[in-house]
Amino acid sequence: KSVWDTILKIVIAVASAIVGALSANAMNV
Repeated sequence: KSVWDTILKIVIAVASAIVGALSANAMNV
């Protein structure tokens, strides 16, 4: 379970980073 928890945390971190980048680009436009 610890391995899956780590993977989920990484996926969430990457997803949040992508959302932040998209929102930043949208605000710039």
